[in-house]
Amino acid sequence: MLSFIARSIAAKVAVAFSFVIVTLVVSYIVMAQRLDTIGKAMDNVTEISNYSTSIIRINKDIIEMQRDVSVYSLSGSDAVFDKIKESFRDIKVRLNALSDSDILNEEHQYIESLSKLVAQLGGNLKDLSSLYKSRSSLIDVVLENIYQSAIKELYVLEQNTSNVREKLKIVELTNNWHTLHRNAWLFLSKKDYYKRQEVNTILRKMTSIHLINQSEASIKLQKLAKDYQKSFIKSIQVNRNYFNLVNVVMAGNAIEFGNLANMLREHSLSRLKKIKERGHESISTTENILNLLGIAIILYLIFLAFFFHLYITKAITRLTISFSRFLSGDLSAPINHTHRADEIGVLAQAASRFRDMSKDLEKEKQAAERTSKVKSEFLANMSHEIRTPMNGILGMAIQLSNTNLAAPQKEMLDIITSSGESLLVIINDILDLSKIEADKIELEKRPIDLNALLKSLEVLFQGQANTKGIRLSVQTFPINEEIVFLGDETRIRQILMNLLGNAIKFTDQGEVTLTARIKVDLGKRLVLLFSVTDTGIGIEPNNIEKLFDAFSQADTSITRKFGGTGLGLTITSKLLHLMGAELKVESEEKKGSRFFFEIETEKGIIETPKIQPEKNENQSENIDYSSFNILVAEDNKTNQVVMRGFLSNLKIASVIVAEDGDQAVNLCENHVFDLIFMDMQMPIKDGLQATIEIKKMNDYRDVPIIALTANVFEDDKIRCAEAGMCDFVGKPISFPQLESVIKKWSKTS
Repeated sequence: MLSFIARSIAAKVAVAFSFVIVTLVVSYIVMAQRLDTIGKAMDNVTEISNYSTSIIRINKDIIEMQRDVSVYSLSGSDAVFDKIKESFRDIKVRLNALSDSDILNEEHQYIESLSKLVAQLGGNLKDLSSLYKSRSSLIDVVLENIYQSAIKELYVLEQNTSNVREKLKIVELTNNWHTLHRNAWLFLSKKDYYKRQEVNTILRKMTSIHLINQSEASIKLQKLAKDYQKSFIKSIQVNRNYFNLVNVVMAGNAIEFGNLANMLREHSLSRLKKIKERGHESISTTENILNLLGIAIILYLIFLAFFFHLYITKAITRLTISFSRFLSGDLSAPINHTHRADEIGVLAQAASRFRDMSKDLEKEKQAAERTSKVKSEFLANMSHEIRTPMNGILGMAIQLSNTNLAAPQKEMLDIITSSGESLLVIINDILDLSKIEADKIELEKRPIDLNALLKSLEVLFQGQANTKGIRLSVQTFPINEEIVFLGDETRIRQILMNLLGNAIKFTDQGEVTLTARIKVDLGKRLVLLFSVTDTGIGIEPNNIEKLFDAFSQADTSITRKFGGTGLGLTITSKLLHLMGAELKVESEEKKGSRFFFEIETEKGIIETPKIQPEKNENQSENIDYSSFNILVAEDNKTNQVVMRGFLSNLKIASVIVAEDGDQAVNLCENHVFDLIFMDMQMPIKDGLQATIEIKKMNDYRDVPIIALTANVFEDDKIRCAEAGMCDFVGKPISFPQLESVIKKWSKTS
């Protein structure tokens, strides 16, 4: 186990952080326990709060019910009494609920006391109703009936008496009964205690009253007065019991209920205070524990950070610095920690291995660069050495064609010229392939008139098609629309010439079609689709994959029948690859083939040249070169003869030949030349060095120096321009090209 941890950084990190996880788990457990305690305390607080709230509400309802009892005692309303009974039932239900809840024994005793008071209150309510009915019966029925009987009796006496004096006496008695009954009602119902004395006084008078000539009536009235007096006394007793029940007993119960409720509330508040203290104590303890754990974790993390910095980060930083120095090319950087058994050690060992491999690769790279340089120099030399004799062959053939020859001689000369040109095509293909593989080709990006390009190709290949008796068709889509795009016209022309040349070569009947269409038009962006279709021999499916291999054709019989090096499609495919395109083929044996590719490019604009006066096609014959002095720096005798012959045909006045660059410099110091042709590869001093020295002369700063060489690489053209040369003529030299260059630069001389 320990060895595994020693070998693995991940294991070390896991062990380190497992302590943090354990600490967090312990913290969680402690927090859970503390939170559980706090939660229970909160539940107790909630329970006590609800409990106290219920007691307060019950106490409030008791007070409200006592107020309703007071109202009932005065009004006797059934609705009020129904409300009292409903309040009592609600109080009893809630108190029973409190009694059934989980409370302390001491609190339970309070609840039992409150329940007893409520039970007494229920009994008092029954007595209240009974006493109120007795009181109401005495006041509103018994006393009222006696009073009404007396009034009726007096009324009858008044009606039957004619004596005025008696009538007055009866009227006085009637008023006394009215006053008696009124005062009795005020005393019993309104608690007007002053009226009781008046009632007793009137009753004493009325019990001793005597009417003249009405002894029977007097006795009857006296009896009614005595009955009223007895009922009044009884009503006083009932009234006293009733108000004693309302104002003393029930009110006392309500007060005692309130006192007990307050005591219970104070007890609950005391419990709440204790719970709060325990909660604060628990929270404080939890905070202390968490603070200690937090400090421990922070210290541990600081220790881990320090450990990781020293043991991992610093080691990785050292390895990173070493790798950075390796990538920058410094392979001498030290590599530490190779002795470690963990991943850092593996990285260090990998870095050491990387350094060793980098050293090997650097050696191989230097060897490859030397090989590439040797290859480039070899290709340049081969280009020069092959093109130089080709220049002599073709140049002499052209010179010979300007002499008087017999028909057999002319036929032999045509064969020499044709063979030389075919050999030149092969040389150009091989050199093109070499330049592509050596990354020596740079594509241009200039406006190209698509219609003009296709028209020139149609004119170029129409003769070959007519010779074989096949139809050549060139089409653009959209028709009659000027299409200008950006690209390398020379290379696109070379690609299309290769495809058209192959199509015509392998087609004996039918037609060859070159089409170009706009596949996608996105405003400034274009996708052009080029397609060359023929009705020739076609290609077997198994041979299609070999088409783009250098120096190969579909099969050897084709090579024997049609000839060729097999480089055309290879060069075409590689050039398209440089343009970001792909050459595709669809073919069916004995029915024909279709070669096509898509180029993604941009729209361009060809500036319209200023209108110049028309020139006579034979204007070159009228140019006078008789005053022209030309220096030709060329070391090859054959090329000297070719150049003299071409320049002689142009009737140049003076042509001086220098056999090396040093002679060219000396001749420029002693002569004046209007134009200089400079070969690049010469003994003693090459053309580039000679050009640099000549351009330093005041008289030759503006004299055109034209490169005359077989070197065809783009680097060679750049070096010529940097040395001070203004144009480039490649070997083998073409007379029309030479004439065009002389005509171009003679205007500036």
